[in-house]
Amino acid sequence: MDDKGTIAEAVLVDDRGQILKVGTAHEVQKGLDTSVQTVQLAPGQVLMPGFFDPHMHFLPTLLQSVLGTHDLAPCLPPPYRVDPSADCRPRRDILSALSSMKVEDASAIGSDVFVLGMNLDPSRQTFDNTTGCGKGGPASFMTNPKFYLEACVPKAKERPVLIVDQSGHLAYVNQKAFEAVCPNGVVKGCKPPESVGKGGGEWVTDADGNFTGLLRESSAFGPFMKAMQQNLPMTLMHSDPVKLAEQGGAEIDRAIMALRNAGVTTIADGGLQSVGQINAVKRFTELPGFPFRITGVVVADAAMEAGLKPTAPACEPKAGNDCALPKWLGAGGIKIWVDGSTQGCTAKLDSPYQYLEGGHCSDAGEGRADYDSAQAIVDQLSPLWNQGTWRFNLHANGNGANTWALDALSRLQQAKENPRRVLLIHNTVGRPALSKRIGDLRKGAGVMDGNPVSALDVQVTHLIGHVAYWGDAFVGMLGQEAASEIDPIAYDRENEVPFSLHSDSMVTPTRPLWFVEQAVTRRTWSYPDFTNTYVLGAQHAATVEEALRAITIVPARHHELDKLIGSIEPDKVADFVVLSANPLDFDPAKKGDPTKISQIQVIQTYLNGRPTGSQH
Repeated sequence: MDDKGTIAEAVLVDDRGQILKVGTAHEVQKGLDTSVQTVQLAPGQVLMPGFFDPHMHFLPTLLQSVLGTHDLAPCLPPPYRVDPSADCRPRRDILSALSSMKVEDASAIGSDVFVLGMNLDPSRQTFDNTTGCGKGGPASFMTNPKFYLEACVPKAKERPVLIVDQSGHLAYVNQKAFEAVCPNGVVKGCKPPESVGKGGGEWVTDADGNFTGLLRESSAFGPFMKAMQQNLPMTLMHSDPVKLAEQGGAEIDRAIMALRNAGVTTIADGGLQSVGQINAVKRFTELPGFPFRITGVVVADAAMEAGLKPTAPACEPKAGNDCALPKWLGAGGIKIWVDGSTQGCTAKLDSPYQYLEGGHCSDAGEGRADYDSAQAIVDQLSPLWNQGTWRFNLHANGNGANTWALDALSRLQQAKENPRRVLLIHNTVGRPALSKRIGDLRKGAGVMDGNPVSALDVQVTHLIGHVAYWGDAFVGMLGQEAASEIDPIAYDRENEVPFSLHSDSMVTPTRPLWFVEQAVTRRTWSYPDFTNTYVLGAQHAATVEEALRAITIVPARHHELDKLIGSIEPDKVADFVVLSANPLDFDPAKKGDPTKISQIQVIQTYLNGRPTGSQH
C-alpha cells in the first residue's frame, strides 16, 4: 500500500517492531544470522498493512455487545450474516422488535430503572398497525413513537424506556421517561434543558405541544442518559467510563476480539464526549493483550470546556531509541456534527435533492442541520482552529451539510491558515460540484465570498454500508438519482480527493473486508426479505486496490499517522494482517469475483511485529 503499489516477498522487523527492510526474500535475508526468527506464510496467504477503521464509536460498540434481546437491529443481508442460522423474523418489523424485548418487572428491579434498547431502524423495518400490539395507533411510527413504545415494549407502563435508533441520531422514549427527566415528574409544561437546543437537538412535539416521544440528535438524549441508574453500562459510559473499562466482562471482551478477528489493528474513536471517555479508551489500550491501537477524536464542546490540548503517541520508534509504538495514539482531532442522519431523516439536503413525499421521511423536506448557518460553525470552531494544532473531523451527510462544512472551512482558513488535515465524515449525498470544490481547496484554488482560500488538505471518508444496507431504502427516501450518488467515489477519483471507508460502528459492523466488497460491487438489498438485490450507482464503484488503500494508508493519512502505520515500508511500524487469499485477485479487471472478498479469512494480526493472539 505504498505510493508505488509495491508487492514484496519479505519484510524484516526489529525487536521494537520497526520495519528495517522490504523486498525480495533474497534481499531481505541477505546477511542475517540464524538467530533471526522467520515466519513463513502458508501457500495462498498474503501479508498486508493492518486494517484501520477511520471512524467508529468504540464505547457504544462495546455497550451494544451486552444488550442481548434489547439489540433491535434488523438482520444484515445474507452475505454479511455472521450467524446464518439466526432467526430474523422478530426484528423484521418495528413493533415485533419492540415486543421481543425481555424486560424485568418494576417490582423486581424498581420503577425508576430505565429499559434500554438500541438499533431500532424504522428506515428498514416494516411497520404494521393493523394487528397486534399497535392495532389502531397513529398512521406512522415516527408520528408518535411514545404510543407504540407503551403499547409494545413489555412493562413500558411501569418503567421508563429509551430506545436509541441505529443511526445514533434519533431516540424514542415513553411517558415514564419524560416523568424521569421533567422537574417533579410533571410532563405538562415541561421544557427541554438548554443543552438540548444548544447541541442541535429537539424533543419533538405534536400540534398540541405534547411530546411525541421522538428525540432528535444526541444532545436530546443527554437528560435521559443522566436519569438512568448509575450502574448501567450505558450510564457508566457517561458517568464513570474508566470503571466501564476496568470492570469489563465476557461480552465486552468478545466485542474487542471481534474487531481483532476482522483484521483491525487501528481504529479512530470519532466522538469522545469527555475527559473521562478519553481516559477510559486510553485505559482499554493499556489492558494486557489489548489487540489494536486507538486514536481519539474529541467533541469540540468537550475540548473547549476542559481546555484540552491535542495529544500524540507517548513515543515514536526512531533510530537510536528503544520505543515500541504504544497502543494509545493520543487524541489529536476535533469532531462536530453539521447535520444528522440520512436514514434518520435529519441529513441537511439541498437542491436538487429533498426527502420524497410518501417515503419514510415524508414531510422532512430538505432535512435539518445542527447549526443555524455555516457562520455558526465558524464561530464555534474558531478558538480551536486558531490554535493551529488540532485536526478537524466534520460529520456531514447531506449535500447541504457538506456545502456548509466547506463554507465554514474556507472562512476559517481565510482568517488563519491551518496546516492540519481536515476530514469530512460520511460525505454521503454526492454532487459533482461538491467534490470539485473539495479538490479545489486541496490545490489552493478555492474561493469563498469572492476571495481566494489558501490550500487546505480536505479528505473524505464514506460509510459504505449506506450502499449495502440502506441503498434500496434511500431510493424510496431520496429518489433513484440521489440514491445513486451516495458515497460518490467516482467524483473523489476525478478530483484527486483521498477517500477511505469506515463502519461508524455501532451503525454498521467493523468488517473492513466487507467494506472492500461493498465499495467494489455497490450491491444493495431490499428489506425485510432481501428478495431484490441490485447494483446502485455503478459509476461510483471502486477498484479493489482503491478500496484496500481506503482501509489502510488513507485512514492513516486522515489522522496524520502515515509516517508510522498504514503501509509496509522501512522505518514504519510492523502492524500487519495475514489473509487467506489476496483481495487483488478478486478484482473484476482480473476476471475475479468481488462478491467473494467478504469470504476471505483473517488468519492473524500483528502489532509491533508480534502476533496479537492465536491464529484463526
